[in-house]
Amino acid sequence: MRPLYIDGSPGCRVVLDEPALRVCLPEKADQLFPLTRVSRVVCNGVVEWSMSALLACADAGITVLFLERNGKVRARWLGHGGERQSLTQRLVDLLARGDGPGLYENWYLSMEKLAARSFARRMALNDWREISVVQLRKQLALALAETGRRRANLLQSLLHAELLAWLPDAGLGSDDEALLDDKLDLASDMSKLLIWDFYPALLEWDGDVQQADMQSMAALFQQRTDRCYLLFRSSINKLHQFLLAVS
Repeated sequence: MRPLYIDGSPGCRVVLDEPALRVCLPEKADQLFPLTRVSRVVCNGVVEWSMSALLACADAGITVLFLERNGKVRARWLGHGGERQSLTQRLVDLLARGDGPGLYENWYLSMEKLAARSFARRMALNDWREISVVQLRKQLALALAETGRRRANLLQSLLHAELLAWLPDAGLGSDDEALLDDKLDLASDMSKLLIWDFYPALLEWDGDVQQADMQSMAALFQQRTDRCYLLFRSSINKLHQFLLAVS
C-alpha cells in the first residue's frame, strides 16, 4: 500500500467509485485509486470529499489528513483502529495521574534536545553540545526563510500522516480518544521530533528556490522513509522505557 497525495485546486473532488476512490480534477482525466492499495490520504489545498468516500476510508482504516495553505495539519479523519494495546494503556494511565502530563512533557523535551543536538552535530556547529533548542529554532527560521519554512511544514504534515499508520503498529492506538484530547497528540509530537532529521536536507535544497509543493516534499520524504522509520522505532522504544520507569 502507498500513501495518496492530492494537490487540490478549485473543482477538485474525491468520490467513491467502489472499490476505489475517484479523484476528479477540472480539464483532466479522472484517476482511480483502489482502497486496498491506499495506506493514507494527504490533501493539500482545495479538495471536496463526498461523505461516501470519507466513510469508505474510515471502514478501510485509511486516515485522511487535510492541510492548511501553509502546509500545517488542519484536520484529520481517522479510520478504524485495532484494540487498545498495553503501550497505549500505560500512556493513558500516566496521563490520568496528577503529575503525568508534566512527566510526559519532561520526556518530550529531553527527546527534542537529543534530536536538536543531533541536527547541530550534523551541521558541524562548533557549539553543538551547548546550543539550546530555542537558539537553534531562531537560526533555522532565518536560514530557511518563508519558502523553506513552508517546505518544513509540508514535510511535518507528511510525517504526521505516516505516524498515524505507524503508531498503531507500534502498540499505540492513534484513534484512542484518551490520546486525542488536549493533553496529548502523539502523532503531532513525534512529527516535531522527526522533522529535525530533515532540516539538513532542507537547508541544502538545490531545487527551484521558489518550489515548495507537496509532491517535491513527498519525494524527499520517500527517499528517507527507511531512516525515518528507524528513528521512529527508536523514539517509541525510549517512550516504552520511560513508561516502564514511571509506572
